[in-house]
Amino acid sequence: MTAGALVFSADTLVRFRAGRILIHTTSSPLPAFETEHPGLVAWLCQFGRPLQLSQALAGIPPADRADAMRVVDYLKRANVLVDADADVPAADDDIQTRTKQHLRLLARSLYEAACDLHGLGPHAERALAAQSGIGVERRLLAQLAAVDGLRRELAALRTDYLAGQLKSLGVGAEARDLSLHIGCGAGHLAGWINIDVYPAPLAMNVLWGLPFAAASVRRMFVSHLLEHLFFPADVRLFLSEAHRVLAPGGVVRVVVPDIEQCIEAYTGHDRTFFASRRETWTWWPENATRLEDFLAYAGVGPEPAYLFESHKYGYDFETLARVLADAGFLEVTRSAYMASAHEDLRVDDVSAVARAKYGDRHYSLFAEARRGTADHDHPRE
Repeated sequence: MTAGALVFSADTLVRFRAGRILIHTTSSPLPAFETEHPGLVAWLCQFGRPLQLSQALAGIPPADRADAMRVVDYLKRANVLVDADADVPAADDDIQTRTKQHLRLLARSLYEAACDLHGLGPHAERALAAQSGIGVERRLLAQLAAVDGLRRELAALRTDYLAGQLKSLGVGAEARDLSLHIGCGAGHLAGWINIDVYPAPLAMNVLWGLPFAAASVRRMFVSHLLEHLFFPADVRLFLSEAHRVLAPGGVVRVVVPDIEQCIEAYTGHDRTFFASRRETWTWWPENATRLEDFLAYAGVGPEPAYLFESHKYGYDFETLARVLADAGFLEVTRSAYMASAHEDLRVDDVSAVARAKYGDRHYSLFAEARRGTADHDHPRE
């Protein structure tokens, strides 16, 4: 990279409005730069790749260079043009915090825009097209293209990202007899591969697919993960992957919120049941009604800005057993806290949520299922 070179910031936007061209970024401290001279914009396009300002100025008449310098100075102050070799000192935790904030704002903004469009109906398309020449549909397609581009770039990062983590964990492609703890949070099991979103030892999105060979896993512990996945599509996708990587005879232990117990507490007017949640979940609202408590825990009506963290579905044993059976698991059995039939799966105590109790009862539902060993043991069609 050439020292001292300038380049457009990765979030630079170029828009057109009423015959004028606007250039800005998503976080510019100054108003968008506006011009009606496409030749100037064509000259600026050189900075799509790192370029020395002196080289760029050498390509225009001397009489125009002062004006070009003023434009470049404004774009630098607006963070549109940045030093190509500049380091941005930011800790990973700071970046992750800001990313979550941006995603929450984006999710809430998208929801509110959708509500407005449903309310305005065809008027939105007609009015915006009359104002700017571009209606709703074309703007939505532009947003879809931008998001799709980002998704493709993110998807391209997965393979190397996962390979680097697996290498640091000493897990090679030939690894067998593995133990997976999926949805580990802060509770890690020694000798297991602990998986969750960043910053877990193996940080990933489980909907990418599990990065392990078929039949390479002997045991699997999945605590308070399923309720954070959309039912049924994402849940089925994840469980089919869990079934694929489990070796014949391998066992998965699943822990989810016990929604049947919540229903009993609601119908029985057991306010103490709901109030005691705050002993584990200190952020739980103090003045929520029983219905608010129950429906939120069951995943009804999650706030768009917190959709990733929110519950999206609730399970009783009948529903959990069916979705496990649909994924191909056999012998789905109900269990209890630290009461696995398999000694090496008595690990519930590693999960603060699985440990949470109301009196002598736990809030969670515990179940286990086995992958079949015979050729005819396969998912139901």
